[in-house]
Amino acid sequence: MEKYIKKLNEKILSKNDMEKAKKIKRRYQIIGGVILGLGMAGFIAMFIVFMVLFFKFKTDDAFIAWLIAIPFIPMIVAGSVFARIGDALVTKDEGKEQEK
Repeated sequence: MEKYIKKLNEKILSKNDMEKAKKIKRRYQIIGGVILGLGMAGFIAMFIVFMVLFFKFKTDDAFIAWLIAIPFIPMIVAGSVFARIGDALVTKDEGKEQEK
């Protein structure tokens, strides 16, 4: 993943000025945060529903709630990846090098 981030960072810095590169970095961070937040909120909500139904011995409904919770896990992973890429783009040291 580090090689991909390095290639993406070089591409962004070569085609854009520093201000536009910072905007791209901010977009990655915002998109990653939103996806991560939605994934976590959905998973936690459905997990709570699962627990409530399971302890009330409604196992069929609890299983359905668990199946609905499972697709939120890839959203958590995708949001984490986007946020990680956004954090690694255009560091302060690279910004100073580009300005020189």
